Amino acid sequence: MNTPHKDQQVSLGGIPTTFRVLGADTGGRLSIVEQIIAPGALFWPHVHTDHDQVNIVLDGELGVRVGDREWTAVAGETITKPRHVPHTVWNAGTTPARILEISAPATFEDYFLALAALGPDDAARAEIQQRYGVSGVPDWTEELQERYGVRL
Repeated sequence: MNTPHKDQQVSLGGIPTTFRVLGADTGGRLSIVEQIIAPGALFWPHVHTDHDQVNIVLDGELGVRVGDREWTAVAGETITKPRHVPHTVWNAGTTPARILEISAPATFEDYFLALAALGPDDAARAEIQQRYGVSGVPDWTEELQERYGVRL
């Protein structure tokens, strides 16, 4: 597996993701990526068993669902996504949204790099998700797509 490098950009399902702070720079405690989410884009609803995440909205607005709570977050707001709690975000606006995503511990940058290297091989995707303690929340996807007109 390749190792990410600072300012490297990968695409996660069409979402540009740039590595800003690497785990190698923080003793493995955390990593930070910057992501740009196009209008109408929905992140795959999922849950982590091994990572906590915080998003800081830099530009635009995001629809957010964390557990049973749903809201809109705008520039300057922070979104906390603790491990074991299902979550997703989507671009609720008409312009691109830009976020910083802080993950602790830092190994999630390797997850992003592994996903970006995949083609449409679902078997490999499932193995990578299992390795990094990520599982989907399938019933949310259809519901959010219907309610908000967003797409994966």
